[in-house]
Amino acid sequence: METMPNTCGFSEHYGQLRTLRAAVTEGPSPIPEEVVQGIWYNRLFRDHSLCLDDGRPLRVVSPGWWNRSEGPDFLGAQLEIGGKLRTGDVEVHLDHGAWKQHGHYLDARYNEVALVVVLEPQRPNDPPCTSLGNRIPSLLLSHYLNEDIRVLADRVEFERHLDGPVSGHGRCAALIQSYGGDRMDKLLHLAGEWRMVNKAQILAERMNRSGPDQAIYETFLSACGYSRFKQHFELMARQLPYDRVRQLARRDPLLAEAALFQIGGLLPENLEPGVEGLPYFARLHALRREHLSGLRSLRLTWKCVGVRPTNYPERRLAGAARFFTRTADEGLAGALIRIWQEDLTEKKRLQAFRSLFPNAMGFWAEHCTWTGHRMERPSAPLGAGRVLSIVGNVFVPIGLALARQRKDRLAEDRVLEFFAALPKEPDNQILKVMLPRIFGSNPKPRLDFRLQQGLLQMFHDWCEPNPSCRNCRVVPYFEVGGDGTPSSDSDTP
Repeated sequence: METMPNTCGFSEHYGQLRTLRAAVTEGPSPIPEEVVQGIWYNRLFRDHSLCLDDGRPLRVVSPGWWNRSEGPDFLGAQLEIGGKLRTGDVEVHLDHGAWKQHGHYLDARYNEVALVVVLEPQRPNDPPCTSLGNRIPSLLLSHYLNEDIRVLADRVEFERHLDGPVSGHGRCAALIQSYGGDRMDKLLHLAGEWRMVNKAQILAERMNRSGPDQAIYETFLSACGYSRFKQHFELMARQLPYDRVRQLARRDPLLAEAALFQIGGLLPENLEPGVEGLPYFARLHALRREHLSGLRSLRLTWKCVGVRPTNYPERRLAGAARFFTRTADEGLAGALIRIWQEDLTEKKRLQAFRSLFPNAMGFWAEHCTWTGHRMERPSAPLGAGRVLSIVGNVFVPIGLALARQRKDRLAEDRVLEFFAALPKEPDNQILKVMLPRIFGSNPKPRLDFRLQQGLLQMFHDWCEPNPSCRNCRVVPYFEVGGDGTPSSDSDTP
């Protein structure tokens, strides 16, 4: 796709259309509980001077593992309550009544809950208790939000799964047949740009909170994880700070890998004699013994059933460690800023970003586990598709966030031109559903990264909450010409 010759920064016109989403349900839509869970997990609240409903001070060391199956919402959270560190589970609700309504007070699986997080601002008349009769303190989250809950909802990042997927052709397919595909392409471009603006805002807040390098490190490592392991990787990044990883990488390229393996519990105590990886393992083991004796392993469970071996956590962490080694002299922010500031074509800039990632080399080029068989052909620990996803979903928002912090419009234009020229990343389930839903039997556009991001944003905003297309406010957008400023008085068919 050709780059835009006369850009003027990332457009936020799509945000005007999003404000009309409430019309779909003919009134303000309720806040899903999953949004409040995301606010807790992403720490989108004032995390200083927190107090429980009983007056004790609270410090959140770790929000815990986001549990997608039965049981408490977050497992193994680390909380400092009244000056004492405690490890326990966390349950999130919109209001106090949900604890009993859901039967948690009778369920032994909730006996390790150390904190109930509720959006309701009032103290509970009937405090939650476990099945053993132990009282559980509550955090009244609404007292610690800096922004409106619906604004924060747009910044929540969590995996979306299609349980009973949205299928078939939507009304957009008929609109494209009537008006042509240009207006839809423009809408998808605007939606994709909005998605990057949103990611950049999240990154900017992280950078303000923990510094540019640490924020980029956490986001990068999370993006390296297979979808099932993202939370694991992000917690590892919070427990093993970037400054420490950078220090280790500058001392010995394998020290960063040994540290990540150690904190992730992926460096076993020993291997059987004759195993092919024994010499490499012995080298990492010696580095751990000499330099990492005080680094404790997190209690992580790596469920690899159904995961392609090339996506196993060992390989992806090894690839991340090599990336941190290659950028250790400049630092993460420094390395990315340098590439963004260089006078390069979009193709050359992409090559420069790709050059930061390791090629197929060493033990992990031919192995997926310590004891598995050698692969038929060598491959890089971070595949080409994952690298492209990281460039688009991490490096582009970082470039935009840094440009807007400096109020540098030329730098933002450079990021936008690169974003508009970025090739498509591997498809996911949502994209496979959205293409036929939006375009039907009409000619489909040639996908690039920006169009893919637009489809994901459209799914999030319109198709997932309203699969019937009833009262969808995308219709007036088409009727006024698709200029990104929908008419406020258009009749909704």
